[in-house]
Amino acid sequence: MLMFTTIEEALAYIHSRPKFHRENKLTLMKQALALFDNPQDTFPSIHVTGTNGKGSVSHLISELLVAHGYQVGLFTSPFILRFNERIQLNNQQIGDVDLLKLVNQVKTKLDAADLTLTEFELDTVLMFVYFAQQQIDVGVIEVGIGGEHDRTNVIEAMIGVIVSIGLDHEQIIGPTLADIAQEKAGIIKKKQTTILGDLPESTRAIITDKLTEKSATGLWLGQQLQLTKVKISAGTANFSLKGPADLQLDHLQMPAFADWQVTDASLAIVAATEFLQKQQTTLAVPILRRVLSKFNVAGRMELLSREPLIMIDGAHNINAITALIAGVKRSFANKQVYLTMGMMADKDIAQVADLLAKTNWQVTWTTIPNSARAASEADLRQVLGESISYTSTWQEALQQAITASGGDGLYLFAGSFYLITDVRHFLLATEADN
Repeated sequence: MLMFTTIEEALAYIHSRPKFHRENKLTLMKQALALFDNPQDTFPSIHVTGTNGKGSVSHLISELLVAHGYQVGLFTSPFILRFNERIQLNNQQIGDVDLLKLVNQVKTKLDAADLTLTEFELDTVLMFVYFAQQQIDVGVIEVGIGGEHDRTNVIEAMIGVIVSIGLDHEQIIGPTLADIAQEKAGIIKKKQTTILGDLPESTRAIITDKLTEKSATGLWLGQQLQLTKVKISAGTANFSLKGPADLQLDHLQMPAFADWQVTDASLAIVAATEFLQKQQTTLAVPILRRVLSKFNVAGRMELLSREPLIMIDGAHNINAITALIAGVKRSFANKQVYLTMGMMADKDIAQVADLLAKTNWQVTWTTIPNSARAASEADLRQVLGESISYTSTWQEALQQAITASGGDGLYLFAGSFYLITDVRHFLLATEADN
């Protein structure tokens, strides 16, 4: 049996797995996890889905519970700089030594059983096995895509969070908003407490029906949860949050440029509070204030530089681009915006471009490096016309924008996590070298 001796070999094995199965079923996942005595059943979990915002919510829930003294496993996707980010214990990425050992353990059993998993299925099995070995108190599990058929949906989560519902991945979990809502409702389990963000009116009956079917308790933003006194200025948000069971939190403060960051934070706070109550304890407000004051998530309205002003955001669908435009207008109203966009060819490029055309931003399109799925120059010109501004690299777009503006604009990158990962990696590495 071939065993890997370096982390590079282990990562190459992970990334060489097939991306998709023909069947949209959880059968293989269940067979694979049974080989390890069902590690996913050894700890309580909080399951987080949403078209946008699920990563931010998952990170904040984890940070809050770690700060309250719990052993917390966090599973998220995609990674920004390195694979290890996806599997975290107490907000620390799994180490290379542990990951190498884990991959060898899991591969040995999968090979013996002649089971071939996709890359995401393998990632998910690795995570559940590791969390069980570490004897965590709770797992915060971010859904990959959708909910009901997502490979993480082999847990009976104590708490569910549906952050948002919008059009994305329509070819997998769509095509309609109702289909996507049905898929996301699949994380609702028996007698669960489910926290629900600002969901489209047309999807609410689908969610309500699932809550009733599962005898689950729904806590809705705008009903049981009320956000008030939201003020965002100079990159800082102040707000108050009222929740169930006399939860009243006033004068909360966090780094933020947009309303959605405050909304996501409020859902995470309520999810953490509900978990603590189920453990017969309460949210410590001083701990909450401390965690919130320093909270930020890589790649989500993240400022990489103040001089010049460079921001990255993983917005790649209509809802996220709408939120990004609103956030930038709110926090950078006096700045000319130079946006460099790179998207995958299967995304709603035309609709995103229509939204951007309603702004006064200077938009330059580019192709995401090292990605077979990226929209090429030919793809972009076919969809958007020959007159678009295009550069073959994002570095060229940035240089042109800085030259045109004298360095006094907001230089924004969006459209795909793969693009902003490349930007972040390059600029932070350059900063470290200097």
